[in-house]
Amino acid sequence: MKVDVNEQHIAIIGAGVSGIAAAKTWKQCGYRVTVYEASDAPGGHWAQAYPGVTLQNTAPQYQFSDYPWPFKPDRHPTGEQIMRYLDMAVAHYDLDIRYNHTLSQMERLADGWHLVFADRESIECAYVVIATGQYPAGGQKLIPNFAGMDQYKGKVKTSIGSLDEFDGHDVAVIGFGKTALDFTSWSAERAASTTHVFRTPRWTIPDHLLGIDFTRAFFARFGSDMMPSWCYSSKPQAFLHNRLSGVVRGFWSFIATLFQYQHRRNAKLGSIDASVLDPVMPPKPQFVPDLRSATALAPGRYYEHVAHGRITPKQEAVASFNEDGVVLANGETVAADLVMVCCGSETPVFDYLPEPYRSCLSSQDGGPVLYRHLIDPRVPDVGFAGYNHGFLHIALCEVGSLWQIAAHRGDLTLPTEAEMSISARRVTAWKDEHCSYEPTRNMAVSTRYQQHLDILMRDLGLSQWRKLPNLPAEIFARYDPTDYNGIADQFLAESAKRRAEGKTQTVWPADA
Repeated sequence: MKVDVNEQHIAIIGAGVSGIAAAKTWKQCGYRVTVYEASDAPGGHWAQAYPGVTLQNTAPQYQFSDYPWPFKPDRHPTGEQIMRYLDMAVAHYDLDIRYNHTLSQMERLADGWHLVFADRESIECAYVVIATGQYPAGGQKLIPNFAGMDQYKGKVKTSIGSLDEFDGHDVAVIGFGKTALDFTSWSAERAASTTHVFRTPRWTIPDHLLGIDFTRAFFARFGSDMMPSWCYSSKPQAFLHNRLSGVVRGFWSFIATLFQYQHRRNAKLGSIDASVLDPVMPPKPQFVPDLRSATALAPGRYYEHVAHGRITPKQEAVASFNEDGVVLANGETVAADLVMVCCGSETPVFDYLPEPYRSCLSSQDGGPVLYRHLIDPRVPDVGFAGYNHGFLHIALCEVGSLWQIAAHRGDLTLPTEAEMSISARRVTAWKDEHCSYEPTRNMAVSTRYQQHLDILMRDLGLSQWRKLPNLPAEIFARYDPTDYNGIADQFLAESAKRRAEGKTQTVWPADA
């Protein structure tokens, strides 16, 4: 068992929401923590978000467990509100953040790492948390290398600086994620014409379903337990999926029907035939596979704009560009003088790591394949924050950080390196088979957040049932990060008892 040295220096790379969650959790456990941020402000991708962006989640599900919003945000907080909240959280936790520090090199020491920052100082630390997250602020947006792009006379962009950039243009938007749907909806209200090009329509989530807040189903156990997953965190959950799979399929088929009904209702069809929405309505069997990290909350007027002709949907692959616009695989040209390419982000690279560690993390399509979505056992004294991205993201970061602390302290008895690698690859294989494609799929637990959280809590020797003894609340009430308030103190108390008895906690033998 490692000796607990509270004055060990912990380096957090990145001051986005994941890095802040990691930093405050390590600090709460007694460590000396410094956050190194490449830009001049906290916030990560929120600091570089396009204007008009709002959080897909609702405010109660997006807060630190012990720091409720100190002001009243919108139901779906704006980018500006989130930045304000993160600034206040940094001050509240009194975090040491060093801005304008770009990590350029990591050198392995006998017990820890030596970090070199470009044009800055170098430091030594016992542990490094890479918190650049699923959408690293410095990461590159994915732009496929379409033939003929050099001949195109218009502009190709992946983001905007102002909504005015759509004004008067003939716009083509490529993709079907949140960014593509936002840009398409805004363009429909400002551009001369808007064409939405996509290979496959994706299911989107209505903000309200028959007047009921969508979070009532997606953040309560009665809904999250119905989600097929690579891991099941309780016997009733496993029984449901292994023995009553027909009930599960029927449940999601019913939900898909409700989603279709709600989207058509939101389209304000009137006398318009509902078939006008067929190009943007996916088939029902695609519903559960589409509930992934990139699942978008439906913009308020997207389906209305499609129904009323302000958006022209084109379900077709992009073959190439020509001088005038985008050439589709069926030979049709979509005339446009502005093309927005929204195909997701490139998976991160780790150029600052020495070999062989760099190849361990960069060789897999879809992002690093991590045990528990938290560590690669081949890369010592390094953890990841935000690579278990999901619907309850901040809670995932906090609990994941506590798990890393327990492993670093020697409070957890982990499987062998080979066993951990096999477990991580089983999760990746499950995603490849059961989830719709996304370029950063290995870096998320998405709608399987509750199963993942439960297993991490079981690993830590803490109760996964955060609302008991109130059984109805445990099943039907919405979970939010405040349900995990105080778990650091609980962990430290349980750890002290086990250490006094000369024991460690063995991780639960399940994938997560």
